[in-house]
Amino acid sequence: MFILIANVLCNDTRCLAMSILLAAGSMGAPGSSVSGQDIGGTTGSILGSVFDSTVSAPLANARVAVLGTTLVAESNEQGRFRIDGVPEGERTVVFFHQRLGTLGVAMTPARVLVDSDSVSHVMLATPSRSTILAAWCSAEPGEGPTSIGGIVTDALTGVPLPRATVRALGSRTGILRRRQVTREVRTEASGEFRLCNLDPTVPLTVTVAFGNNNGTPVPVADPGSHILDFAMDISHPVTITGSVFDYATREPIEGAHVQLVGSGHSQLTNSTGVFGFTEVPPGKQIIETIVLGYAPRVDSLTVFSNEALGLEIALATEAIALDPLVVVGRRKEPVFTTPGTRFSGLTEAQVDSIADRVLDFAGFARQARMPGLLVSETRMTGPTGVEAEALCIEMLRSTGSSNPNSCNMVLVLVNDAIVSYPHMFLQHINPRDVRRIQFITPIEAGLLYGTRGAGGVLLIYTR
Repeated sequence: MFILIANVLCNDTRCLAMSILLAAGSMGAPGSSVSGQDIGGTTGSILGSVFDSTVSAPLANARVAVLGTTLVAESNEQGRFRIDGVPEGERTVVFFHQRLGTLGVAMTPARVLVDSDSVSHVMLATPSRSTILAAWCSAEPGEGPTSIGGIVTDALTGVPLPRATVRALGSRTGILRRRQVTREVRTEASGEFRLCNLDPTVPLTVTVAFGNNNGTPVPVADPGSHILDFAMDISHPVTITGSVFDYATREPIEGAHVQLVGSGHSQLTNSTGVFGFTEVPPGKQIIETIVLGYAPRVDSLTVFSNEALGLEIALATEAIALDPLVVVGRRKEPVFTTPGTRFSGLTEAQVDSIADRVLDFAGFARQARMPGLLVSETRMTGPTGVEAEALCIEMLRSTGSSNPNSCNMVLVLVNDAIVSYPHMFLQHINPRDVRRIQFITPIEAGLLYGTRGAGGVLLIYTR
């Protein structure tokens, strides 16, 4: 019985069918189960690794199978795998990976002898680039002993260069001006090229050109498969400069963090909002700007060779959402030491009972029904020097003043904190925020608050 594993290699002109013919011998078909009892009932283990020869690195996530059994494993990040319970005897191990399809090749199966209760080792690998080149060139015309392949990239960015011209030049004298073109090809979209089956009667020199840029010529003297990679200096690093400023005020923003995403370029703006990066590869870049108090911004820009950019990045402010701050405390209620002090005001229950009928704080104050209390709307000068609507609450009425808007305002404390410009504050406080209010007469307040409470005190506690 035979097993045929085939893979197809294609280029622009033809396809090459590469096949591997394996003699299965006494093994069953792939995927069938071979029990240990069928061959004596003893098993061993296979320990190995999978390697990508084209890039000289381990190959992870390869599916490794033992032909004639249902045993499979997958290589880890280091390319290693282990298969236990393998029937003893000579076994064939293969692996499958999308990398093989990308390269357009089939791997060569490995034979391994498995002993009972022991570990056998095996190394699996993709074909080398030279082997792949030889396989490709076997479908090309000609029977020359020399084949040359490789990839052409930009030296700065590593980007493959398509449609670059690669020539194999022959010269009888070795003088450049007398060289003649033996073969010429263009690189593919991947930047790869192949010069197959060359039969030079003189030594060869391989040159590459991309636009007006020429690579360094490489001599090839020996026959065989040669891998030549060309890195061309077609682009030059650029300098990016810019400034960050406030969109509304046009003022520069200092300390903004500016970075090119995916690179090591990162900087904070100076006192004038300016930043700058040097030695930046040309091409598309993503620039991210972050600073506390502003919305982060991400921009996409394309930079070209020998070009310095002056960017203007405008940031808009936004409300910063912070985690809620929970403060657990205990409020200290006023302690009256003067005999005969009594509560005057509105309890929490009383506030709740009249809250729906009150439009402003003046309504709460009037509902307290404290003897001698005067509540009136007036106009007074605020902190900005502008006269505006205000609320006047008095326990001792103003006398001897020619100003009809004068007010002997009580001292106002909200949650035991003194309020500045209380006549303005009370005019705008939301009555729904009030939990309880209490009035303290001037005599009692003088003992508790000193001269500050000479006109009486109003205590407000909020929800």
